[in-house]
Amino acid sequence: MTKSLTILASALLVACAPAAQKPATEHSHQGMHMTDVAPDELGRQLHDMQHEMSPEMLAELSDKPVFSGYTDEQIVKVMGMMGPNYTWPVSADDLRGKYGALILVHGFGEHGDGVLRSQLAPTAEQQPTTLAIGMSMMTSDHIQLGIQDLEQKGTQEIVVVPVVSTRHNSLMRQWNYIFDRDENPEYGRVKQVGSSAKLSFANPIDDHPLAGEIILDYANELSVEPNNEEVIVVGHGPVDAEDNKAQLLLMENLAEYIRANANYAAVYVTTLQDDAPAEVRRQRILELRAQVQQANQQGRKVIIVTNLLGTRIVQASLRRALRGLNYGFNAKGLIQHDNFIEWINLSVAEAIADAAT
Repeated sequence: MTKSLTILASALLVACAPAAQKPATEHSHQGMHMTDVAPDELGRQLHDMQHEMSPEMLAELSDKPVFSGYTDEQIVKVMGMMGPNYTWPVSADDLRGKYGALILVHGFGEHGDGVLRSQLAPTAEQQPTTLAIGMSMMTSDHIQLGIQDLEQKGTQEIVVVPVVSTRHNSLMRQWNYIFDRDENPEYGRVKQVGSSAKLSFANPIDDHPLAGEIILDYANELSVEPNNEEVIVVGHGPVDAEDNKAQLLLMENLAEYIRANANYAAVYVTTLQDDAPAEVRRQRILELRAQVQQANQQGRKVIIVTNLLGTRIVQASLRRALRGLNYGFNAKGLIQHDNFIEWINLSVAEAIADAAT
């Protein structure tokens, strides 16, 4: 079940202009819809709800590329390993404001979610802010609850911020579907959300200069002699080949940032396509290993960093892929750098400024 573990790290919204809103739409089959569940002692709503698997949902998921070749039992096991889908308000209950921020995130585990929430305090002091956490494969209730929390705080325009490293992935498409920005779901055909407020959508961090600065800082932490070192920026990578090409183009912009601000011998980008079919993943690994070996043969040190948000799952997969080779690896995720929260704050501020003009 190695592949099922990598799905836990998949994460992925195409930036557009504000979308026209409509009431939430019911579909032929859905996940759980429990928007009246009381919050727990930490204020998290739906946090302890279990994934609901109907035969219809299993049938739909089995047709998705990420679950290709899986049995129903394997899909159930994978979904059981997923973290919860829940809502966690960040702002004080009595804070009111015309503008609000809905932060979408796939989840970083119990501790990581709490750290992210605490880091959002500066944003949450300026305008109502709510986290909607989870992979959204079989439910959208946590997102609808986040919208409702902001509406109850007087919000007339909600800035939706996708906390993902790239727009080219499956979760991005699922979120787009949930907000009726895409006709087809990437996972389950869950209920689409609606709001009385206007929704605006921020860009994911993608190739933002703040992301480039983070990756450069992480490379520099391991660097001793830059002009004799090669930096390889590794991404998780989407399943689809065309998406992967687009993802590499975005990552190349990150490489250009590093080249312009440091004197490394070379800077490259690649992806693992870690949820793709086995033969595709194997090819990506062989290419990466060859690149590291070639640098070593030239007497150069290799520094590997990623553009991943968190530090779980894929980093372990990367280490296995490069077993026996000589390289340095900074396993930190983007969210561990101060720039990441700065990017969220900037995204919200820019969207609000645009809405106010």
